[in-house]
Amino acid sequence: MNTKTSGRIGLLLLILLVNFLYPRNISASINREELLNNAMIRDIMVANPHSAKSEILMEELDMRLDPMPEYMKDEILEGLFLLSDKELMEARRDMNLCLYHYGFSRLLSSSLTDTLAIPVDTLMALLSADGSSASLIRQAWVLIENGDTISALNRMASIGTEINLSIAEIAEIEQQQEFILWLATNPSMDTTSLEPLNIFMQNNSTTVSSAARGLLIANGLLVYDEPYLNPDLTKNSVVRNPVKNNIEPTKSLLKVYPNPVHDFITIEYNTNNDKTNVVVELSDESGRRVYSQQLVRQFDAIILDTRNFKSGNYFVKLVVDNKTANSAKFVIAR
Repeated sequence: MNTKTSGRIGLLLLILLVNFLYPRNISASINREELLNNAMIRDIMVANPHSAKSEILMEELDMRLDPMPEYMKDEILEGLFLLSDKELMEARRDMNLCLYHYGFSRLLSSSLTDTLAIPVDTLMALLSADGSSASLIRQAWVLIENGDTISALNRMASIGTEINLSIAEIAEIEQQQEFILWLATNPSMDTTSLEPLNIFMQNNSTTVSSAARGLLIANGLLVYDEPYLNPDLTKNSVVRNPVKNNIEPTKSLLKVYPNPVHDFITIEYNTNNDKTNVVVELSDESGRRVYSQQLVRQFDAIILDTRNFKSGNYFVKLVVDNKTANSAKFVIAR
């Protein structure tokens, strides 16, 4: 395996690792300037187009002590118009979930509104097959509608033993349990129900609050007009787009760092002209060329894997139209 291929594989493994841990570790990597320079961060974020869609990550780039060049940020921002493999998989997953929930909701709705009464066991089996916390909670309400309050409360209490619940789901179940218990002890509605129902109407649970409001309206204890919201057509942040004409460095350069190097080296260059035939070459102490790469940009920073090179002195040359435009020396020390 040649050095160029192994270098790409090494960087690819790094990119895949950060992609797997995204977004927390991309954020942490941006702030670890002693480990990853601008070129490395650029390559990682370009390989993960979804990072360009994170305003937080783009803002953290601007907070680095060594600011990232604008042309590198422009390359990252081009990801705004791309879909990464991660986003495509998430889109497929979300589409499949939407199709499932749509089908399940249609089936449940048709079962509840059928002109022929659906047996309670059938509804309970359908909700149990879905297995979500929302469906298991609905089972309790099916039992309530059939006058079995004790079984409904037991159903609520047993949900946590069947599936793992989030903190929000636990709070939802507790609030609905409290409401069901109140309904069991207050089978008839009158003016004495006004105050507790008003309290329930302010509940964090939308199920409880809407049910309490419905009881108040149905029993003539509340006149209610459904509110509506006008759409907010304003934007809360500036839309960032990549610049079509990159701002290039103002002078020619060839920088190699770190020096001495152990595993990876960054070669930063600028030819300061519009020549397209540009090559970077590495040679050892004897003058033997050990690596070369055709460069596609007038200026950039590239990452090179040096783990397959022997320790010693090396020379980097920037060759433009078969003429050496600039050179630098570095040391591989292990």
